[in-house]
Amino acid sequence: MKNFDYLEPTSVAEACALLKQHGGDAKVFAGGAHLTILMKQGLYQPKALVNIKKIPELKRLTFDSAEGLLIGALVTHRELETSALVKEKLPVLCEAEREVANIRVRHMGTVGGNLASGEPLTDLAQIFIALDGKLKIMGPSGQRTIPVEELFLDFYTTSLAEDEIITQVVLPPLPLKSAIEYIRFSSSSVVDKPSAGVAVWLSLDEEAVRVARIVLGCVGPTPVRARKAEVSITSKKLTAERIAEAAATASQECSPGGDLRGSEQYKRAIVRTLVKRALAAAYQSIL
Repeated sequence: MKNFDYLEPTSVAEACALLKQHGGDAKVFAGGAHLTILMKQGLYQPKALVNIKKIPELKRLTFDSAEGLLIGALVTHRELETSALVKEKLPVLCEAEREVANIRVRHMGTVGGNLASGEPLTDLAQIFIALDGKLKIMGPSGQRTIPVEELFLDFYTTSLAEDEIITQVVLPPLPLKSAIEYIRFSSSSVVDKPSAGVAVWLSLDEEAVRVARIVLGCVGPTPVRARKAEVSITSKKLTAERIAEAAATASQECSPGGDLRGSEQYKRAIVRTLVKRALAAAYQSIL
C-alpha cells in the first residue's frame, strides 16, 4: 500500500472542497469495509483519504412525519440492525441487516459507503429502491436529490461525481394497506454475499394491487426493477397463478452472469422462486 495524505474535515462542505482540490486522486473514507480491501489489493492507490467520520450530521438516524426515515451516510449496518426506531418504522431493514456479512463488518461498514461503492452483490439497494428511496448528495455546487435507482450505472460505478458525498438516505413513510418483503439467497453460507436478493413493495386498493415494485439485486451490474412483472399484477387481485406468471416474467428481466455462486440459468430460477415467495408474503401481510 502506497503512502497517502490523511485528511479529517469537520463539515460536509469542507470534505467536498478537499475532494475537489485533489481531483480524482482522493477517496472518501467512511467505514472502510470496502475501500481498505481494494487499497490492499492495489486496485485503488489514492494520494489522499478524506475521512468523514468526524462530521456529526452524517451519523443521524431520525424519523420525520413528512419525509420518513432519515438515515445518515455514516450510520452503520449494525446500527440499522439494532435500532428501535428502525424496528418500529421499517423492520424489514433490521431483518435484512442481520444477514449482511459478519458482525465485525456490520460494525464497520456504513450505509453511505455501501451505496457509494456501487457493489452489485448487496442487500440495501434493492430495499431502498422498492421503497422509492431518495439520496441527498452534497458537492461543491450544493445539494442535489436523486432516486436511489439513479445512483447505479454499472459494476462498481455510480453517478456520484469525484467531489460529491452521499449525506442521507430518505425513505418515505409506508402508506396504509402497503407492505414490503425482502428475501435473499446465498449459495454457501449466511455471511456470504447473496446470489440473488428480491425486494417487493405492494400497495393495495381493496384487494387489488394499486402499486407494485419488484426490485432484483445481485443478478446484474446494478439493481433492476422488474417493470413488466409489476405491470402484469397492477390493478389485479393476486392469485397463485398471477404470482407465478409475474415471477416467471421477473426472472427474464435481469441479466445474471455465471460465477461461483451459480450459472445464469440457476440464478434465474432463484429469482423466480424469490419473487414468488416475496409477492405472496407481502400480499398476505396486507390482507
